[in-house]
Formats: sequence, structure tokens, C-alpha cells
Amino acid sequence: MKNDMSKFKNIGSVQSKENKDNNDYDELKTEFNSFLINAHDNQQKLDRFEKIEFKLMAAESINDVLLILRDDYLKLFNLDSSSLVLDDHDLSIQKLIPDEFHKKSKKKFLSLFHTPMDLNKLQFLPEKITTGAYQSIKHRWLMYNPEIKSIAILPLIRRGKTIGIFCCGSNDPLRFQVHAGCDFLQRLSFIMAVCIENALNLEILKQSSLMDPLTQVHNRRFFDQRLPEELTRRDRNHAAISCIFLDIDLFKSVNDNYGHGVGDDVLCQVAKRIQTVLRTHDILARYGGEEFVALLPETPNEEALLVAQRIVAAVNKTPVAIGKNVILKISLSAGVSTLMTNDCYEDIQELGRKLLSTADQALYDAKEQGRNRAINAGLLVLSDVAQCSSM
Repeated sequence: MKNDMSKFKNIGSVQSKENKDNNDYDELKTEFNSFLINAHDNQQKLDRFEKIEFKLMAAESINDVLLILRDDYLKLFNLDSSSLVLDDHDLSIQKLIPDEFHKKSKKKFLSLFHTPMDLNKLQFLPEKITTGAYQSIKHRWLMYNPEIKSIAILPLIRRGKTIGIFCCGSNDPLRFQVHAGCDFLQRLSFIMAVCIENALNLEILKQSSLMDPLTQVHNRRFFDQRLPEELTRRDRNHAAISCIFLDIDLFKSVNDNYGHGVGDDVLCQVAKRIQTVLRTHDILARYGGEEFVALLPETPNEEALLVAQRIVAAVNKTPVAIGKNVILKISLSAGVSTLMTNDCYEDIQELGRKLLSTADQALYDAKEQGRNRAINAGLLVLSDVAQCSSM
């Protein structure tokens, strides 16, 4: 009987060992499956990060970079909000940003900081990425969205200086938890900073090649590029577009009597006075020498003539002071022409030349009639310009 009982005891020990081995196997299997799931999730996450990084590195303009950060990033990572803050202490960046990103809205994506108070906020933020619950009082200057529950703040640093901050938010309070792993975000923030800086530098280079270095208005090359673009846009919406040709009166005598240095100062001051009359979306260029040209989109003829008259008055109203010793009475003449028709035209280049030459002829008439005035050539006569063929 003793021997039989010991057998049962041994059987129980074997079964207990088998159960333990099975439990260990199940735990190991569970851990392995969990590892595979995490590895799969991390690989998918890495793929998404690489995709957005490649897009940023392939971007050809600051507009492309901003669109990727505002739209593509949210879609790819299934987020609810994003925002970008950039250091614009010298107000140089705002000139490079497309109009679309200047629009004010409750969920504004881009903010440019230039006041000392704002710049202090930017510089005193931690240099490391921070994640956690969204707190309106604490985070609203970075991202204002009452629906956001968690936020990730990515400092954008170049050469030891914070050039901006990118924030992404989620309505899920668990999406960005405190002390969450940020390795992927850290790499992305570095790439963002490099791509933003490179895109802005490229825009500055482009702008410098299209700007008149003396007067700091656009040059003829820029105007010749934009004119067909604006005429093509006009063809689509059938809005009026006007051109004003401007020329400083008796400018040669300024150079002859006072030297080219004084002449340069006169050109700069005249350019500034012209700009005070024009709207932000009007296009002003120095066309050559003492000539300027302004393109006024969506502007009928009567309104364009009034603008030209205001420019003439703005230049003539106050003498131009050059230092303490030279005060000059400067005037200019202007010619106006307008295209306003529902027809479209095949040869946009010829249409542009026609618009310019008509305004130039009106400018010549203004000179002949005594200078210091604006002459209106009215609406273009386009019988000799080929219209689009009907479909």
C-alpha cells in the first residue's frame, strides 16, 4: 500500500511540473507575441516617420514644407492638430511666407514671433521634447484648441539656437503621455529644423535674384515672370487687371547736378512713396533706370487711374531730403491701361506686351502734356490678339 501511495505522489509531482512548464511556455509565448506586436508597431511607426522625413527633404519651397507639416503630418499619424512657431526677430521670414499662412483663424497653424516677450517664451522652453496632457493656460500660446487632450512639443534647434517649435496634438488623452519614448520625434525635430532653415534660405536666395538691390522692390525679371501668371489667372476669373507705368520726371538732371549717390537716394525714397499707396497684393517693380511699373490685379480702370493719381500726389507732395544739405522737389508721370473682358486669349505673352506698351504710351503722353500727372489709356483694344478657340 505504501508503494502504491508513493506512485501517486510521483505522478502528482510530474503533473505539477508539466503544468509549470506549460505555464512558463504560455508566458513565454505571450511575451514573444507581445514583442512581435511591438516590433510590428515600431516598424510601422518608423515607416511613417521615414515617409514624412523623405517628403520634407524633397520639398522644393517653404510653401511645400509648411503644407507637409500642416496637412500631411496630421493625416499620416492620425492626429487632430498641429502648429508651428518660428523666430522672426528681424521680420525677414514674414516676407517669404505665402499669403495662405498669414490668414487669421481660431486654429491658426503658423505664428511668427518677433516681439521681445514672445521671443523670450521661445528661448526659455526646454530644449528636449516634452509630452503630456494639454493645459490651456500653459499651452494656448503654442496651440489653441480646446478639444486637444494631449500634446507633443518639439523644439527646432539649429547650431544651439531655438529657431522655432513644432507642436502636434491629439484628442486622445493617452496619445502623448508624460515620459513617453521620443526617439523618433527627436530625429524628426532635427530634420524639420534643417528643412525649414534650408527652405527659408532658398527663398531668400530666390528673392534676392528677383529684387532690385537698390530700391528693395521687385526687379524687371520678377515682373516679367509674374505678368503672364496674373493674366492667366485673370483669364480664369474674368476680373479686370490694370497696369501703371511710372517715370521720375527730369531724373537725369538730378544725377547731373548732384551726382549718382543723390540719384540713388531719390530712387529709394520714390519707391517707398509708391509702396505706401499700393495694396499688399499689388506688384511693384523697378523696370529700369528711373522707371517703375505696377500691376494691379482685380482693379477696374477708374480705380487704377485714382491709384495712379494718388501715387503722383504722394511723390510730389513733400520734397525729398537728402542729408542736411539737399532738398529736392521730385515729381513723376504715370500712364494707366486696363484689360477687362470675358474673352480669353491664346498668346498671353503678347497680351502682356500689349498691356505694358499701352500704359507706356499713356506715360509718354503724360510727359508731353507737362509731366507730374497720370494719363489714362482706358481699356485695351484687342482685335489683333488671338482669342482662345471655342471648344
